[in-house]
Amino acid sequence: MVYKILVVDDEAPVRDLFEDLFKKEGYSVKSVATGEESLELVAKEDFDVVLMDIKLTGMSGLEALKRIKDLKPGIVVIMITGFGYDEELISKSKEYGCAGYIGKNMPISQMVSSFKLFIKAAKEKTK
Repeated sequence: MVYKILVVDDEAPVRDLFEDLFKKEGYSVKSVATGEESLELVAKEDFDVVLMDIKLTGMSGLEALKRIKDLKPGIVVIMITGFGYDEELISKSKEYGCAGYIGKNMPISQMVSSFKLFIKAAKEKTK
């Protein structure tokens, strides 16, 4: 299945990396820099997956996650982080409906395989 993915990260090189990576995998991809932009786009378009940095300029990734899930409960949101695994953030994001985490420092092949596993698990839960 070709998923429509929204990448949300305030660092252009990271956005570009994920956008290129997922386009090469055959996905339809759009990207934005802020949580506010992600909410605007999610309200207008249907995405299967949102890949969002937990630490964003302006609205935090956690706040954007919560609002996106309120707006479209069925959407799969995967958080990305370069700050390691903070148990409090992980707990809060799971409470808000996060499907999983991907570390920015993971090898690219592991990022892709983790991404696919999170999508599969999240989609199976909604069946």
